[in-house]
Amino acid sequence: MKWISVKDALPEDGQAVLVRYAHDNWLRTHTLANGDTRLNWRWQAAAFVRGRTASECKAMNLYRGQDQHANNLVPYRWEQFGPGDLFGQDVSHWAAITDPLQPNAN
Repeated sequence: MKWISVKDALPEDGQAVLVRYAHDNWLRTHTLANGDTRLNWRWQAAAFVRGRTASECKAMNLYRGQDQHANNLVPYRWEQFGPGDLFGQDVSHWAAITDPLQPNAN
């Protein structure tokens, strides 16, 4: 599985991906029996949802949750499979996922 920084590339609109939360409140540390500490992150499945830039929204006078507006600092968001979504800036990396039961899955 290849992890991609959101600074380098974004998924296709509607694509299902795994995301890494960009902030520390999902960060967990685990101390091993030998005293070593490991950092563990929680990963989340989400769908990438492309939005519009702030200037596009202003010109149309129309704003949606995935648009660059208010608390969403970039023109996209991550729609979680369950309650809630992540603002665009809440994710630092993503990886494409496929369904292993589909004939064309890699």
